[in-house]
Amino acid sequence: MTANPRDWYVLHVKPRTEKKVMQYLALGRGFRHLPVYIKVTKVQRRKVRRELPIFPGYVFAHLSPDERLAVLKSNLIMHPIPVPNPREMIHQLRQIAHAGRGTTEMRPANPFKEGDYVRVKYGPMHGTEGYVKREGAKATIVLNVEALGTAVEVSVSPEDVELVKDKRDD
Repeated sequence: MTANPRDWYVLHVKPRTEKKVMQYLALGRGFRHLPVYIKVTKVQRRKVRRELPIFPGYVFAHLSPDERLAVLKSNLIMHPIPVPNPREMIHQLRQIAHAGRGTTEMRPANPFKEGDYVRVKYGPMHGTEGYVKREGAKATIVLNVEALGTAVEVSVSPEDVELVKDKRDD
C-alpha cells in the first residue's frame, strides 16, 4: 500500500473564514499556511492589534486527494487552485514569513504592472489618473497632459492607488 501523493493548493475560501479553515486543517488534514500581518487600529482611545491575512480569502495547503475531498466537503472552500510550481510558491511564502519576522511593517500591496491605468484614491493627488511606469524596482505614475502633448512622472504609494479600466479599451 503506497501513501497518497500530496499536492499544493491555494484554497479560495469563503469571506472571512481563513482562520476557521486553518483550524479545520489542523485536525490532521495536511500542512497549511496562512501568511498574516499585524494591523494596529485605535478603538475608543485604545490601540488594538489584530492579525489579518496578507492574502484575504486564500489559504495555502499541502493535501492528499483524500484530504482535499474532506476539505471540499467542509463547505468552507469556494475553489481549490492547484499550484503549478510549488517550489517557487514555497520560496515566496518563506520570503514573506522572513520579512514578517523583521522589524519592517508589512501589509498587502496592489500588484500593478507597467502600463496599467490607475487612479489615486487618497492624498493631495486624489482623483488623478495615469499609467504605471517601472524603472527597476521603482514604480511611478505617468500623468499625460494631452492638450500640451507632454507628460509628468509622479511617485505615489501603491496603497493609495486603484486599478481602473484601461483607457485603450474605450
